[in-house]
Amino acid sequence: MSEAVVSESVSEFDELCQAYITELYRNVSGFISYQPGEKETAQLEKVFLTYGEILFPSFNKVIQRMDINENDVFYDLGSGAGKSALQFFLKTPVKKVIGIEANKLRSDSCLKIYKQVKREFPELFEGDRILKCLPSNFLEVDISDATIIYICSTCFNTELLSDIGKIVDKCPNIKYLISIPSVTYDYASIPCKLPIEEVVDIECSWGHTKFYLYTLSPTSPVDPATLPSYFVKK
Repeated sequence: MSEAVVSESVSEFDELCQAYITELYRNVSGFISYQPGEKETAQLEKVFLTYGEILFPSFNKVIQRMDINENDVFYDLGSGAGKSALQFFLKTPVKKVIGIEANKLRSDSCLKIYKQVKREFPELFEGDRILKCLPSNFLEVDISDATIIYICSTCFNTELLSDIGKIVDKCPNIKYLISIPSVTYDYASIPCKLPIEEVVDIECSWGHTKFYLYTLSPTSPVDPATLPSYFVKK
């Protein structure tokens, strides 16, 4: 099969996936109203309720940069309404995809949609593949079986970034960490055992940003000194 035919086939599949996700979320939004003081109270438990979404083509950029197989386990920490985790499940052969979301309205929407996907496409779950949303604070969940972790940490403070780094370091089989870095602290990164391999420009619901791809064996690691700001592990 020629490269042109393969490219066209991939493009068609992307269009189908994007259209399906768009239809599933037609009447669902992760953007919610807050009660006075709700965000501040949540932050005391290290839960940041500010919401945004990475766009479908941009998350494809993330996926295309990783070597993913049927033994991988993917976690989305702070998964919102579950779009990115669902895209990862549809686009890759990964055996388990888990989204973790502390906000009940968002996790309830995600659970409902994931049930619909399983009802409409049971063949996607053959071979005991798993797609789940856990309504919880991700700091309280054991994710030690993770091989790939994704986190949109744009509003996280350095204390929470440090906590996430400790979680990553406890995952013995971790291969990749994908982070949309903290703009609260001038694009601070996550201090962990994985060095940054690549910084890539992407588009999200709030505009133009970037993601950091961390991996154990980077082919051309990024020099921390070249980043706008780098949260150095002490």
